[in-house]
Amino acid sequence: MQHRARKARGEVDQLFRELWAGSRGRHDSASRAPADVYVTESPPTLTVQLAVPGASPSDISVEIEGDLLTVRGMRAPAQSERRLYHHAEIDWGSFERRLRLNVPVDAEGVAAVYERGLLSIALPLAEQVRQRRVEIAVKARISG
Repeated sequence: MQHRARKARGEVDQLFRELWAGSRGRHDSASRAPADVYVTESPPTLTVQLAVPGASPSDISVEIEGDLLTVRGMRAPAQSERRLYHHAEIDWGSFERRLRLNVPVDAEGVAAVYERGLLSIALPLAEQVRQRRVEIAVKARISG
């Protein structure tokens, strides 16, 4: 009986996660990473910061094509023990975020740094958008 109750609870939780995801505009099963986007003037740079705690820099992919920035990755929970959750809000598994930049950037000069769960992508502003696709390496910054 307990097993059935846990299974039903898991199915209800999954349904609510999917409904909540749909209400935020998600159309697939991958979760989204919350983002801040801002411009600084010296040097002229568009910065995108994404909250991706639990991800490893090696599990994050950053691409830019034209003015579309795509960030994909995976958040894997520690699998050291079997858990029976009473409450769960952290999205584990794959995530994807696509952002229209709406300004031209120099894709060759982009730098991505991951530190303490925050991915910061610095995109130098440019005169015009280039349409080719560029993959950006994500580097881990070690705080001291």
